Amino acid sequence: MPVLVCFGDCLTAREVDEKGNERLTSLIRNELEEWIVINAGSSSTTREGVSRFQTDVLSYQPDFVTIFFGTQEACINKESNLLEYEKNIGYMLNNLPRERVILISPSPIRAEENASVTNHKIEGYADKIKSLSQKFNTKHIDLWSIMKEHKAQESLYEKDGVQLNRKGYKLLTSELYKALGVRSSFRRALKLF
Repeated sequence: MPVLVCFGDCLTAREVDEKGNERLTSLIRNELEEWIVINAGSSSTTREGVSRFQTDVLSYQPDFVTIFFGTQEACINKESNLLEYEKNIGYMLNNLPRERVILISPSPIRAEENASVTNHKIEGYADKIKSLSQKFNTKHIDLWSIMKEHKAQESLYEKDGVQLNRKGYKLLTSELYKALGVRSSFRRALKLF
């Protein structure tokens, strides 16, 4: 059975939201039943991620790893520390076979007093992920651009404007299936009445 480790910050953490809706790893696990899907998300930054990288990622000897950090870092740190972010992501990439890595750029946020300031910081992290993907020759999901260009962007978020809702996670998982080269069997529910 292939092993997929989803490693990241608060957008990766937790299997379900407060309403019981499935989040990233639960949706993947339900679709890819023949895969072992590990949720290695935490409300953390890449600095903390490096400290748990051995136990939360490498110990599973994964076939694929998603790396999805940046939103939390931009929201909690007053100053963007892109050099540390790049160094930490680089450490992770240097310890994984490139062909097994899928980098996911952080998504913009919606509802915050200073969302434009924070989104400016997040965009810097998204750009850094894109350049690291090119430098290390890894797969990349440009979630920043996908979310910014989505015609109903506000429909993809929870009320907090940071966390993705079920629709947002379905969008992300469909991009992940493309990156993994697997087919999704998501079906639209038929409305009978």
